[in-house]
Amino acid sequence: MNNIRWLIPPQGSKSTNCDDEIVVSSRIRLARNFSELPFEMKMKPKDAQRLLGLVRSIVDANDGGEFIIMKRLSLLERESLLECHLISPDFLKADRQSGLYVNHAGNLSVMINEEDHLRIQCLSYGLAFARLSTLAFELEERIGNEVQYAFHDQYGYITSCPTNIGTGMRASVLLHLPGLVFTNEVEKVLKGAVQLGMAVRGIYGEGSEIKGSMFQISNQHTLGLKEEDIMETIVKLTHMIMDIEKKARDVIFEKARHEFEDKIFRSIAVLRSARIISTDEVLNLLSAVRFGIGVGVIKDIGLDVVNEILLVSRPANIQLYFNEVFEEHERDIRRADYIRQRLGEKTANSRQ
Repeated sequence: MNNIRWLIPPQGSKSTNCDDEIVVSSRIRLARNFSELPFEMKMKPKDAQRLLGLVRSIVDANDGGEFIIMKRLSLLERESLLECHLISPDFLKADRQSGLYVNHAGNLSVMINEEDHLRIQCLSYGLAFARLSTLAFELEERIGNEVQYAFHDQYGYITSCPTNIGTGMRASVLLHLPGLVFTNEVEKVLKGAVQLGMAVRGIYGEGSEIKGSMFQISNQHTLGLKEEDIMETIVKLTHMIMDIEKKARDVIFEKARHEFEDKIFRSIAVLRSARIISTDEVLNLLSAVRFGIGVGVIKDIGLDVVNEILLVSRPANIQLYFNEVFEEHERDIRRADYIRQRLGEKTANSRQ
């Protein structure tokens, strides 16, 4: 549960408005390499061990948190870290010496020896680039004071993949866009984002499927751009997409309000009464519930609960939640048990 705290708004926060419902989360990620060590593709075991030792000594000396050697974790534990967005799909599959640092708040992590020596990332619910960039660059600077980064005066930070050269920064938002999906405008809007130099992916980034009307938007280019310009562009684009999504919702409720309210309340009823439920079904039902919160139809469930269910109900997380390994059928039963119990509770964030 500690690994999902970054996505759950604090109790009492005003996070039930439409904007926070549409912007599920935001992330800043920095790619960095050390000049004194071979890059990952040429790295030998002794180099990887040295890299892990260097980073561990720096983060342990300056911050609390947990330093994890990935090979010591079970596959289930590693899959859980992916489901919590703390590691990438490639990092999960990689067969190399690698480590992960996660701070106590669960909103700052460092993948060590992924495609680059370091992938520093900060995460938060809602749109929070200013706060996230401060956290990410504070840690980046702290490590850089101890070990020199690979840097070129003309090209900026040198990375394993040419698309990351320059700032080495990716800023992304995860958007919930059911209005645009229903009105068939989502493809046109997202195509416009791509034309502005953005990448559009699914809930777990590159290579993941788009489900539950959730779309991840991030910058494709880092060379020749300033960090603040990248963030400003994504923030402006996000607000533009949010405005279009809100207009689509107005159209929906003008033409088919009863049908959509029916869909929303049927989704809540299924979640509160189902005895067996799959991961994909949860994503689709939660999308309807989230939509209901955003348009003010649902008043007794807060975004904190929806965000928690979104992550805890994932295949690995639900097994770790019950501290048991399940076959798929039993997992679907336990997931339904958890959701019924969670939605039976009133929350401090609920609007009565």
